[in-house]
Amino acid sequence: MDPSAVIFGSARLDRKKDHLRCLEEVVEYAKKNKPDLFLISGDLFDVIRPGNWIRARLMQDFRDLHEAGIRVFMVSGHHDTPKSIEEGVSPLAVYGNSGNAVYFENPVSSAFYSLEVDNRSVHMFGVGYNPFLGPMEDPLSKVLMKPPEGVNILLTHYPIEGFSGYAGEEPSIRLSSIRRSFNLVAAGHFHNHQAKVVEGTEIIYPGSTERASFSEEEEEKGFVWAEIEEDGGVYFDFVKTSARPFKTLRLDFPEEGDPTELLRGKISDVVDQQLVLRVKLGGKVPVDRLAAYRRPQLLSFAQGKFFHFSIEEEFDIEVPQLLEALPRTTPLGELRRYFEKMMSAADEEERRILEEARKLSEGKLEEAGAW
Repeated sequence: MDPSAVIFGSARLDRKKDHLRCLEEVVEYAKKNKPDLFLISGDLFDVIRPGNWIRARLMQDFRDLHEAGIRVFMVSGHHDTPKSIEEGVSPLAVYGNSGNAVYFENPVSSAFYSLEVDNRSVHMFGVGYNPFLGPMEDPLSKVLMKPPEGVNILLTHYPIEGFSGYAGEEPSIRLSSIRRSFNLVAAGHFHNHQAKVVEGTEIIYPGSTERASFSEEEEEKGFVWAEIEEDGGVYFDFVKTSARPFKTLRLDFPEEGDPTELLRGKISDVVDQQLVLRVKLGGKVPVDRLAAYRRPQLLSFAQGKFFHFSIEEEFDIEVPQLLEALPRTTPLGELRRYFEKMMSAADEEERRILEEARKLSEGKLEEAGAW
């Protein structure tokens, strides 16, 4: 929630509302279908200090879930975990303090939250992002978890070994450190939905509910509805949200014709007012062809036809072969070179006349201060 969205210009607020809309689709689905638990696995907010408008809106959503008997559990992630004393606490702490949710604030605590669901003991463990861990450290090695008898769920926010997604030199969870007594690991961090069973434990990344960048344009966005059966097995469905579509249109610079008109025609084929479109323009372009290209006209043409439109020019400009530089010379030297070339092709009478012209010309140049 509440990403910067500055690249969207005047549509910035509408883009922020996209993220809110997709989360509230999850909330409405929960209010309709009445799950026992509502799990948020980190990065609910994009920043440590989200705007008051979004915080107030989510407080009402969490109150609605609480009043419907749906218990909310959450950990913080890379974006909404404080990394200094100045930043204070995570914005999630407000919801934990309100009584509408349980927020696992301490990422090294072994404490868990127990509750009864349909006469079954359920134990919730939460290990949020710890900004003070070193690269490749295993965060679970810092937490001495001993899951008791019953249904055990781990809520966390880290890269986990064996799952795909961008992970730099940062802490990550090894599969060997996940206790086999966990029925479900509900994980956050990677934005693409993925899941696998590891020695009887279902590990699920629901992914993000809305796209964060063009790197996610091919990914489906949504959330997971999971059920833990009497035998401890986990069965789940992925439910899509109405995330805004992103598309990259790759075009080669036209080799002939009016390039601006031809590109405009290609862009017309994908007009969609809901679409975030990025045109990547490539190929080799002679410098004389580039003179006919009008980028501002394409931007003006696309205005109002897409939610947001941008052009990234990645073409190579072919520059004509540079002329070979002349040797160092002087006005008098260049004059003599010129006459010598003329005289080499002249007959005897012409050479006599050219020699006289050369002497007169040199005299004029010397009078003017040439060297």
